[in-house]
Amino acid sequence: MKFHKLNDDCSWLWELNGLKVIVDPWFTPSQIDGHRLFSEQFHQTKQPTVSSLPKVDYLFISNPFTDHCNKETLIQFDSSIPLIAKKSILKKIEKWNHFESLIPLEDAPFHVKEYKPSRFLDLVHSAYLFHTEEGKILFAPHGAKRKDIPKVDVLFTTTTRYHLPFWLGGTVNLGIKQAEWLYTECEAKLFLSTHDEKKIGKGLVEKLAKKEYVDDSSLVTYLASGDEICYL
Repeated sequence: MKFHKLNDDCSWLWELNGLKVIVDPWFTPSQIDGHRLFSEQFHQTKQPTVSSLPKVDYLFISNPFTDHCNKETLIQFDSSIPLIAKKSILKKIEKWNHFESLIPLEDAPFHVKEYKPSRFLDLVHSAYLFHTEEGKILFAPHGAKRKDIPKVDVLFTTTTRYHLPFWLGGTVNLGIKQAEWLYTECEAKLFLSTHDEKKIGKGLVEKLAKKEYVDDSSLVTYLASGDEICYL
């Protein structure tokens, strides 16, 4: 398995079972949730271009929010590339009339299982298990709290704590303590930081957000944008 970090946020190129999979591509300068007066976030570093990427076999989208499911970026990909996501996200993407093949998790070419948040109104803290011939990956970009997390080889999760008032979702990124708990629970051999970019924000959400960044945990492997790592 090979993992190539495409930017400082949550965009990756994975090589699994000989397949190239792009995860959560967001390469536009900013992303808006709802309206820019509500929330707009900006990358601070130069982003890759879709045309500069190698030919990919699949796209995978983990969350419906525009820093994961970014329409302006995704429609730059060839429409023939199959896109994998849970059904609620596929319904959103289907309205764009761009991709020819939208694949639910259960029909993916490798095993993918969503571990949904235990709280009914929690729309953020899903974790995804990828089980391939080469190993198991847990992808939890906002963190996860479930106690039935499986044992895996590689963990991707955030070390940032991003907290909002409860009426805006509460703690969105769960932070380093929860990340270290998750690492211990899943017994991962490799722990990669993701969704930890120090983005510039504007709007109401930015004014209310409380952020704590951690980039020196001894348990975590931190990659810079453009770096790659192999797990054998």
